[in-house]
Amino acid sequence: MLLTRFVLNAVFLATSPAQAGCDAQVAAVAGLAADAVAPAYQALIRCDPKIAESSFLNFLQKAGDTDAVTALVGVAIDSKLWAPAWSSLSKIPDYDARDAVATNIGGTCAEHPLTVTFLQGAYALRDIEFKQWSSAYQACDDEKLWAWVETKVKAPPAKAFDEKYMGLANIYARKRAVDALPALSEAAIAAAGNGGPFNPLLEAMTNAMAPGLGQDMSPESHKALEDVLVAIAQKTGPEQARGVATQLANSGAEQAAASLLPVLYPDRVQEGGKFLYGVASIEAGTCGGKKTAVVHYTTVTEGGTHWSIIADIEAPLRAAKAKLKGCTTEGDWPVIHTEEPEKSTAESATWADARAKEWGEKGYDVKVQKEKEFAI
Repeated sequence: MLLTRFVLNAVFLATSPAQAGCDAQVAAVAGLAADAVAPAYQALIRCDPKIAESSFLNFLQKAGDTDAVTALVGVAIDSKLWAPAWSSLSKIPDYDARDAVATNIGGTCAEHPLTVTFLQGAYALRDIEFKQWSSAYQACDDEKLWAWVETKVKAPPAKAFDEKYMGLANIYARKRAVDALPALSEAAIAAAGNGGPFNPLLEAMTNAMAPGLGQDMSPESHKALEDVLVAIAQKTGPEQARGVATQLANSGAEQAAASLLPVLYPDRVQEGGKFLYGVASIEAGTCGGKKTAVVHYTTVTEGGTHWSIIADIEAPLRAAKAKLKGCTTEGDWPVIHTEEPEKSTAESATWADARAKEWGEKGYDVKVQKEKEFAI
């Protein structure tokens, strides 16, 4: 009998009237309309924050529409119930609804200062959870947040790719546009030195300058991007400079890419800042039943303004005097050139001999013909 009374007293003490009242608020959520969920959750927080935190999912499931969910998550943020607020988007099945809630939350950061703290904390979440809040960042115009983001962007991790860091860098790039270039440039130079995400940061710079849907990048934006990429290449090593030059060339900025040739090949700059390439055209055909080829080779001098020389050498090389007489030829002569500038004209002869050997291995009887040098 005494034991029974002790147990009943323990249960009574463990379940105080106050707690019972809070539990009743949780139970009452089932009968709430969507627009009443957030106010009810706020009342529960006042009653018992711990019960409110553990019961968040009950309220979220009842909230239903985007506005109601936004209001509920906003109440959690304003009450510093970070964990349930951070995980809220992953509990919403509809991806469009997730994005809408995130955008709405970001849009409240001016009126709700704790939203900035909440978004900063989201960067510590797992990659996939952080990514869900990217729209919230975009919708927030609070300079405190963007100053913090800039600090993070300027300190890239020491690994070639980091999904969460690059997610933040691309958020920053899209938000700041051309104004993002200085911080992204600083980050790229740092990444070149610590083995960080150098090439992804170059892509982020391009993203920063991306025009609106259906629009073209303005000449001013093109020039700003070219200038910052060239400056980065000049402050990093040849490997990074090659990546920059390739990106510039692929975007159509061939002259800007060519301006980096002295950085890439400092030991191959000729007199007057020019560059030397080995070039050749291959005359091939069948002569008296025998496969025959002539490697017409020479050197070409280029003034340091062409990233690709192929378009300028095709016509002169194919204009060389044919050597195969009375033969069935194989159409237009293939035109090739050294992948990189050469140090001297002697290297082009060695390169031509190597090309002749390749054709010989294909079953051709090969001759090498030196042609007159020219410039482009």
